[in-house]
Amino acid sequence: MNSQKSEQGFALLEIIVAMAIMAIVGLLAWRGMDAMIRGREVIERRSNEDLSYMQLVRQFDRDCQEIIRRDELNTINTTSNLSTNALPSIVAGAKNIWWLRHYRADTQEAWLLVGYGIGPGGLQRYISQPLLRRSDALALWGGILREPDLVSNDLSVSWQAPQIVRQSFQVQSSIVSGAGGSGVSASGTGQPPVSANTSAANAASTSNSNANTNVSVITPDQQGLVMQWWLMDIALPITRSCLMGGAL
Repeated sequence: MNSQKSEQGFALLEIIVAMAIMAIVGLLAWRGMDAMIRGREVIERRSNEDLSYMQLVRQFDRDCQEIIRRDELNTINTTSNLSTNALPSIVAGAKNIWWLRHYRADTQEAWLLVGYGIGPGGLQRYISQPLLRRSDALALWGGILREPDLVSNDLSVSWQAPQIVRQSFQVQSSIVSGAGGSGVSASGTGQPPVSANTSAANAASTSNSNANTNVSVITPDQQGLVMQWWLMDIALPITRSCLMGGAL
């Protein structure tokens, strides 16, 4: 009788031990599965971010190559309200950089106003509607020349990257074979510019007399444009350069 009770108690102990082992194995499996799921989510998120940055690079390349050069801008007769005849092809404020580019709308040649700026939502690409009338394009351009950091209601956000928190650019004004070239540079950080940056921008570019002191108007004949974008908590920026105005 006692032997039977001992055997029954031993069997119950085995069940308890087996359940404990199964619980431990299940916990370990759950943690492993949770780590795999989290890892997959991180990989997918970074993959989507990489695709977004690749889209930024491709779009910038296209926008830069289609820039309307200064000589083309100034050969157009218009009844705009601009106070100067020397129209720049690029203008920048503390946050935004803008230019006009060629655009084809339903097989018809048009112009498009493009801007890259830092705002509360990170880096944003602004565009206008395709401008079939060049006088309309120059009128909109005139407003940008006066207030490059004020985004008009005629512009919309076509793309944004919340993780990009700062941008800067450099415009190459001439290229000397074998020796590089002299450049015109300015920067936008999404913050009010400090005095040193303002002085550097004013020394390196010609300012519009009717604009505020934070406006950089790039007037020389440009050859190349270099953009840099900084990701949040990452020291090295995304850097992209291209030749401007279809000068490839």
